[in-house]
Amino acid sequence: MEIPLAKTTLADIFLLKHGAETVNLAPRQSVCAFRGLHFLEEHPFVLGFEKREWLVEKGCAFLTERGRIHEYSHLRGMPADTVFSVRFHQPLVDCMHVELPDVRFTQLESFLGFRNDLRFLRWRWTRIAKECLDFATDAWVMDLIVAAYLPSPRKISRSFPEAQLAWYAERIEAAREQLTKRFADQHLLLTLARSVGMSPFQFARIFRELTGFAPHQYLLKVRYREALHMLRDGASVTETCFRSGFSNLSHFTRGFRKRFGQNPSSFRAIPRSHSVARV
Repeated sequence: MEIPLAKTTLADIFLLKHGAETVNLAPRQSVCAFRGLHFLEEHPFVLGFEKREWLVEKGCAFLTERGRIHEYSHLRGMPADTVFSVRFHQPLVDCMHVELPDVRFTQLESFLGFRNDLRFLRWRWTRIAKECLDFATDAWVMDLIVAAYLPSPRKISRSFPEAQLAWYAERIEAAREQLTKRFADQHLLLTLARSVGMSPFQFARIFRELTGFAPHQYLLKVRYREALHMLRDGASVTETCFRSGFSNLSHFTRGFRKRFGQNPSSFRAIPRSHSVARV
């Protein structure tokens, strides 16, 4: 039984609950109907794919791929599971094949496990859901795809307990909102860390762990994204540079060219519809 939570042009987000049917103690095969990413909300179960099996526990994430055959079985004496699911629509699936040419989707492991970065994104959904903003939801879906399909090669640290993750998540989200809303300000790591009640070392480590970026890298990402909007809306390169928080025009131009493969002045010359499609 699907309980819809949100629907945008890119994805459906819903809770998947078993109905009144009896839980299956013996493995039962199921053909995946769509590409998606899922979090177990409650009641563990066993997931099988090819010759591997995993015990999926609360907070664990797993993938489905259209046509893939999974085996599911429940634990004796345990109620049926509830799963938080994100189902990617076909236009987004097509886009993923174009934009992620190196990802072999059919060869990916089904089980992603108990990862702090994915759990943080699941936590962030609770904030987005209250706002009911399609744009914010789609941006969150993109963050989810990057985290799930392009995992960082860095060493994964130990998983945080639920209470500790919630404590970290509240503070990292508050800092992330500061960087997003006040991107043009000159931020200091010490000041930002203290504003959310953390030490600079702890803040930098946990911010990277949960978002995949060092704080300064995240701020640069936000600034360049805002610069794209300003150029698209007709701002000059110089105006864009300083309004988006950069203090050196030549550094801004070099960084923009490195990220997007063209100078900001060339981007301004591209018709609006073309520039949006390309970005």
